Amino acid sequence: MKENLFVELDINASPNTAWDLIGPFETMQSWFPGIINTKIEGNGIGTVRHLTMPDDAVFLDKLTEQGDMYYRYTIVGGEVPFENYLGTVSVVSNNRGSTLKYHASIDVSEENRDASVAFLKELYTNAFKNVKSMLDKT
Repeated sequence: MKENLFVELDINASPNTAWDLIGPFETMQSWFPGIINTKIEGNGIGTVRHLTMPDDAVFLDKLTEQGDMYYRYTIVGGEVPFENYLGTVSVVSNNRGSTLKYHASIDVSEENRDASVAFLKELYTNAFKNVKSMLDKT
């Protein structure tokens, strides 16, 4: 079954400031809690990033599209309970600063649906709260 999920968080930083932090595909560990190392293969569209977690699990993401303040990627390696993941990370301007946005679509069994959706939403909710905290200090 196809599942779509969304996470958004308004922050007081300008879109450019927020994008400078979360936009570079190769530096996810600088703002995403739980990623202890990022290794990059390639450059531009098709770049693969190896994300290492504290338990030494490694996930591989592949950059599929990139624009002014967004990128899309797929998961191409690692053990996940879903398939055909397509994620988008973006920053848009709002009245007070910016909105950090995450959207993902996955194919997931009914058995794994609730846990998978909750897990992905929690990951990005915590990551965006971390970005907000980091940028509030500047």
